[in-house]
Amino acid sequence: MKLHWIASTSLSLVRAVQTCAAPHFHGPKTNAGVKKSMGGFALKDAGAMSQFITDSERVSERLISASVSEREFWDHLSDELISAGNDTAITPQLCEVALLRSGHSQLQSDQTAAAIHRSIDNCRRLLVTDSPRFADQLRLRYAPLKQAYEAYGPGIVRSIGKQIWSGSPPANWWPKRVTVHAVTPLHSGAAGRSSYQACVWIEAVLTDISPNVPEWLRLVYQLTQIAVDGHTRTHLTGGSGTTAVLGTGGVLKSKSAKPISGKPISTNPAPTGKPSNANPVSSADVSQGAGASDGTSGGDSKPGTELPWALGSIPVVLHQAAEAGLLSGDSLPIEQTLDLWWQSEETFMQSSLATSSSEIALDRSVPETANVLARWWDEHGRDATAFPIALKQLAKMLASPTDMKGR
Repeated sequence: MKLHWIASTSLSLVRAVQTCAAPHFHGPKTNAGVKKSMGGFALKDAGAMSQFITDSERVSERLISASVSEREFWDHLSDELISAGNDTAITPQLCEVALLRSGHSQLQSDQTAAAIHRSIDNCRRLLVTDSPRFADQLRLRYAPLKQAYEAYGPGIVRSIGKQIWSGSPPANWWPKRVTVHAVTPLHSGAAGRSSYQACVWIEAVLTDISPNVPEWLRLVYQLTQIAVDGHTRTHLTGGSGTTAVLGTGGVLKSKSAKPISGKPISTNPAPTGKPSNANPVSSADVSQGAGASDGTSGGDSKPGTELPWALGSIPVVLHQAAEAGLLSGDSLPIEQTLDLWWQSEETFMQSSLATSSSEIALDRSVPETANVLARWWDEHGRDATAFPIALKQLAKMLASPTDMKGR
């Protein structure tokens, strides 16, 4: 598997605009009267930053007036950019595709897209003026991450595949080539993916957020999820255009694909919200995974059922890094990893409208989820001969009332 690295200025811009457009962005003001960035984004020029926020808010206002979910629009626009094999420009046409995928009617969608693009393009000019060498700076920033992955990642990736597949992963388990979009850091480390095009994005942080959890492992985790997504998509496809996709928390859900301009809807960027008590779902939503199959362990299960692959993959990644002597300590840093990799962006990026229906938050805190995950790994996951079967046990443990807070 070869990685193709890109300094993604367009995706960095979209994430910055989304951050500044969020309702919770408005923090305390500086001495110059400009609102402080609470999302880690700021231009050097105070006047330019104020205008950047104004134009970002115009995008939000336009989406609200069009009755389009802001979160869905940003997810789809980001997905279009991530899916590209280069640092593609943001165009009115790209904005229109994101609008249509978010449920906007075709009536006047071109006008809405043009207005949104004008505001985003104004932000682009402000960013370019403030940082003329923005792309070069991104290349310098992602260099340490790239070097660390090239030194340790390929071997860990091979070991992960062998553990999941009991020593013999399929020849096409790992994609041959993955595009990595490096973006400017906004949240002290974050990442996501668009698995249909085998592309990931990751914040180009210069140093590890935690000495116990190297940032390059976050990239390895996303690559693992791309392999999982590809496998489940291949084996879990129902009739009538229903395609299996991974929802938030790594819970597999079936979803009706609605192509726009002949392009299938691809997986939304991977979630970074913490499992929390905010917007919880019933444990039954997770427990459906108890009877799930990935299509390889039996033919009696229905497509589209759920397995907590994203959670179950975390100790696999950590275990292989520990086996290679790349992690310190006597136990896997599962709780710390959950806290980092599910780091909440809701403070800066949550829409004032309803969030995407594909999103799921586990009704547990990070420590509770980590405790269940650690017990599952010791009891079922570490020595699993059939990983999907072990994941069924994880789904049961996550759904068990005896594990719930306040028992």
